Amino acid sequence: MKKYFNRYPIKLKKIYFRKGENIVSENLSVFCKKYNVHSAIQILHSDFKLIKKNMNRFTHFNIQDTKHKPGRNYLIVKIDKQGYFDGITYKQAIFDSNNFILAKCLSVQNNIDYIDLKKKDFKHSFGNIKNINNLKKAIKRRYKKSLSHLSDTEKLSLGVAITELKIIKRF
Repeated sequence: MKKYFNRYPIKLKKIYFRKGENIVSENLSVFCKKYNVHSAIQILHSDFKLIKKNMNRFTHFNIQDTKHKPGRNYLIVKIDKQGYFDGITYKQAIFDSNNFILAKCLSVQNNIDYIDLKKKDFKHSFGNIKNINNLKKAIKRRYKKSLSHLSDTEKLSLGVAITELKIIKRF
């Protein structure tokens, strides 16, 4: 499996939120300390609404690999406006400032081929991702802008990462 090293071309220092008509920035390390989290897990607006109020576990799929670490807390944030990366230019996403979900990482698996996924891997995922074909469609949709320089075939050849989370609190 080909390794894609430059998915995040720069070290992020700020995080951006929409507050009404305005876009405000906050220092990323200050933001993480405020919520006692390691970082944010970004979820598309259309997917965020699929995290139901009664869910206490959540499985998140990323392309190829993730930096999430078991035992650390993460803040799940809703993307208000997608960012992008075309191989050269990087633009950060803008997040909704109203809805956050605090979650603890239970486990992580990186560089998993789609063929190796099991039915249990989809148990706590979004309602629209309950099998390999649905996951492939979701990966292509999610990374359409953020990895616009890669074809759908190239994106799928990278495999997935699986993060198991326990939902602690909603803000």
